[in-house]
Parts: sequence; C-alpha cells; structure tokens
Amino acid sequence: MREITIRFDCRDPDRYADIANAIWAQMNATGCDFTVALGDGADTAAVDKRWDDYSTVSWEAGGRRGTPQALAAKESRADPSHE
Repeated sequence: MREITIRFDCRDPDRYADIANAIWAQMNATGCDFTVALGDGADTAAVDKRWDDYSTVSWEAGGRRGTPQALAAKESRADPSHE
C-alpha cells in the first residue's frame, strides 16, 4: 500500500473535519482500497457528525438550479449595480 501524509495547522474542529471528510470523499471516488487516519487527539465522533451535517444541503434546496451559494452568485452577477 502507498501512503500520502498531509500535515496542516488548523485549530478549528469543523474545518479539520471538513478537510478529513473531503479527503475521504475524494479517495472514495477513486475506487481504490484506502484508509484515512485522523491525527492523535482527533474527535472521530465530531468528524462523523460534521459529515452528517452536510445533509442539510439538499437537492430540494439546490436541485438542478444549483446550491444557494451558486444562486446568490448568479443573482449578484445579473445585478447591474454590482459592476
């Protein structure tokens, strides 16, 4: 098995969980066998909870029209007062 080590300085537990979950999601998309090992002292329950919190972004809220952020950006670009 090959290995990649990522070290970063981040004190925010939500941001840490976001990074760990993003890495997990990207690796999951590869189809390779993999393990994402959290650092010493990491709260695995908090990382799992953060993953569960992502479900508040729904197809119903964004659907094919895009996420709320994308919709806001599109509206901003369409508003001539923002030029």
